[in-house]
Amino acid sequence: MNIRNIARFGGQALAVGAAFRELRRARDEGDKLRIIDALVNALAIATTIAILIREIRGRRDKNLLDENLT
Repeated sequence: MNIRNIARFGGQALAVGAAFRELRRARDEGDKLRIIDALVNALAIATTIAILIREIRGRRDKNLLDENLT
């Protein structure tokens, strides 16, 4: 894993924290629209993390394949 991926994961980790804080605040206030917004943001973050994992696995698998061919 390179520094770029580490930075992307770090950014997403910060975003997860912000999304959960927003969700908690919205629930405390009973604001349904903000709850929906926080949930949509959390889903977007989860999707981004899944894409990152897929990219890392794809590169790892490609590297393993390249090593086996040589």
